[in-house]
Amino acid sequence: MLVARRPAGKAFAGLWEFPGGKVQPGEADHDALRRELHEELGITVGRATFLPHYRAAPPVGLELAFWRVETYAGLPEGREGQEIRWCPIDALGELPFLPADRPILARLRLPSLYLVSDIDALGEALFEERLLRVAAREPVLLQLREPWAEPRLRDYAAYLRRLLAPYGGRCVVNGDPKEALGCADGIHLSAARLARLTARPASADVLVGASCHDARELQKADALGCDFAVLSPVKATPTHPGATPLGWERFRRLVAEVSLPVYALGGMTRADLGAAEAHLAQGVAVRSAIFGKEGA
Repeated sequence: MLVARRPAGKAFAGLWEFPGGKVQPGEADHDALRRELHEELGITVGRATFLPHYRAAPPVGLELAFWRVETYAGLPEGREGQEIRWCPIDALGELPFLPADRPILARLRLPSLYLVSDIDALGEALFEERLLRVAAREPVLLQLREPWAEPRLRDYAAYLRRLLAPYGGRCVVNGDPKEALGCADGIHLSAARLARLTARPASADVLVGASCHDARELQKADALGCDFAVLSPVKATPTHPGATPLGWERFRRLVAEVSLPVYALGGMTRADLGAAEAHLAQGVAVRSAIFGKEGA
């Protein structure tokens, strides 16, 4: 990611930020993006995608719109005296960022695809084959969710963590936080475990996710400082036939009330990713579409 350091003489001098600027009256957002990045960096923006799900909590009176610049012409330089730097996503957290930009750092580190394991249905060999097939082509966060494997949970988690490491993927464990900590990259809290907690159950360097089904649970996950949540069911699913689907509009309204990244779960496939992001989701959580008997 290209980041810039605010120069002396400006508010918040010395802090880092994502390059950008203010939209002028009557100016379209995309035109403001092109103008500001040309003024600040000397580049001509080509293709750029608006990211509605990248949201922060700016000062009162400001509204932040984040874009991903996919093509541009020119060599970026700090034309206003600011230091600029290409920074690996995993290292962004080491820089002192503007407060309004900090929530975006968490979103950048999370992929759009959150896989939920189904070793029981596939068997270990086929599960691993499908997992590596996905990990080799896109960033992956995997939730190990196998209640039957509780006695071997630590061994499974450590193995999957090693399996994903060469691809940059990460593994979190759905289980007792005390058992899961140390053997994986993080933990995933069931709604029942979330309800019992009064504080974040792990340090800041450990990923913490939570399963949520309504506004109360989402707000609890946000208040505890969870790194992400999963909200379900968005669509009808055969595994929970009695559950009433949220639908996309209800999903969006609930997610808009919290600041943490939220994955959409329930009947999701990769084809739902565009709709999910348009409705403020970090991405989609998928199980049967990847690991089910008909998955690929």
